[in-house]
Amino acid sequence: MLHQFSRSTVGFIGERDGAHELRLKEAISVLLDLSATVARAYLVRANTGGIAGGVMLGLVTHDKKESGKLALQMDRVFGALFNTEAHLDVVFLDDEGDARIRESCLPFYHDRARYH
Repeated sequence: MLHQFSRSTVGFIGERDGAHELRLKEAISVLLDLSATVARAYLVRANTGGIAGGVMLGLVTHDKKESGKLALQMDRVFGALFNTEAHLDVVFLDDEGDARIRESCLPFYHDRARYH
């Protein structure tokens, strides 16, 4: 299920890091390497709609049309690694959101230069 968050209800706290998070970041990075859509990815602790400290995946993409499909893929990776009852919040960042999230953490994924 996809949830919409307004800019005003999301506050980024800091990078989410640990053994489990490293596994998730590695699995997501492998999937993102197969696509030319994502420029940067962040795994961050965030406040969303009054809920403090949840985990959120922030993505900066080149193609907004692929957002829904990409969010579902990321959620499936999360479910396969952890608990299929839980879900991963995914937020697609514009330039302003990218700048805001960088104030609290650095991206764990950067797209690689692709030469054809």
